[in-house]
Amino acid sequence: MKKLMILLTAVSLFILISCSQETRKSESVLDSPEMHISIGMKYFNDGNYDDAKKEFDDAIKIDWKKKEDKAGAYAGLGMYFAVTGDKNKAKDNAKEAVGLNSKLPLAYTCYGRTIMFMNKGIDGDEWIEDAVEEFDEAVKLADEQRDNIALAEAYYFKGIAGKNAYKFTMAKSAFAEVVKLKGLYATEANKEWEIVQMIERARPGTKIGAKVALLNEVGKAEIAVLFVEEMKIEQVLDKREKKEYNNEFAAPADPLKYTEAEQKKEPANDISGNWALSWIKIVLNKGVMENAPDHKFYPDKKITRAEYALMLLKVMVLISGDESLYTKHFGEENSMFNDVRTDHYAYNAMAVCASRGIMKANINGEFGKDKTVSGAEALLIIRDFQNALSITF
Repeated sequence: MKKLMILLTAVSLFILISCSQETRKSESVLDSPEMHISIGMKYFNDGNYDDAKKEFDDAIKIDWKKKEDKAGAYAGLGMYFAVTGDKNKAKDNAKEAVGLNSKLPLAYTCYGRTIMFMNKGIDGDEWIEDAVEEFDEAVKLADEQRDNIALAEAYYFKGIAGKNAYKFTMAKSAFAEVVKLKGLYATEANKEWEIVQMIERARPGTKIGAKVALLNEVGKAEIAVLFVEEMKIEQVLDKREKKEYNNEFAAPADPLKYTEAEQKKEPANDISGNWALSWIKIVLNKGVMENAPDHKFYPDKKITRAEYALMLLKVMVLISGDESLYTKHFGEENSMFNDVRTDHYAYNAMAVCASRGIMKANINGEFGKDKTVSGAEALLIIRDFQNALSITF
């Protein structure tokens, strides 16, 4: 019986090893590790991680004379395991890629990206130096080999890593290098450069403000955070509120006597447990933002430029005390914007913001009322709002 168990164990081990070392013959001149790595990287960059892994695995399986040609597949697997949460496998594969081909810029670029993915959500100071070291090695090798594609790739993802680590000056510099090369990622880099420049102009005053600034779209919850953390709406309103004191005698109330309705009263019906609960409570209590008629805040609802203008108008009235702003542009025959009629529900708010230089029309005279607001745009508009109203805190 003991011999049988040993035999079965040996057979199982053999099968396991055989499966882990599975190989296959190349079926075409195009059926090469390079081709599978190339399509795998495309899948990965498009967010199709499982399809990418299949291609990387297949590149490794092909019976190929030059093992170093498979380095890119291991580099890709390093990124795959990083985004799927297996840090040990991520490191092992990234190191395997560099070990197989230490002259391959892609191996170092992917290693830098792997470090970035492994540290998603963690402050950049703890990991960015390690990632930059890998990107810089990729830049050095690509430059020596005069490989502009690899060079652009290394600079581009160095910029992305810098942006995610809130190192905006470094990110802007890396994106500028990509744009100068006028090749791969040039369009994407130019767009990222503009976003980073916008964030720099907006000057996030807090780490949470910087995090919101990186979002492609913001919801009501993020706006609440920006109003509290970056606009400092509590301090601003407290400065402008005239304190009233009542010195008349009143019999002391029983502090334990509350109605059942008061005990159950909540600022909104849908914010319990929300990550932004504390900030939402502040803006609701201050009257800066409002619930929908169903008493829900809808924290995840993405905000359009028209809706943001309405929010800013409300804040403007609270700060200035000038309620005439609510109707300032009602009844105008000619619209300020080519894409908004004067009878639009938010036209007055948009017109007030535009006339004060807080939210501007584009070069075509369009306000972009239905476009969602990015984090960087929302933060920059807050800075323009503060400048327009000479807000200090």
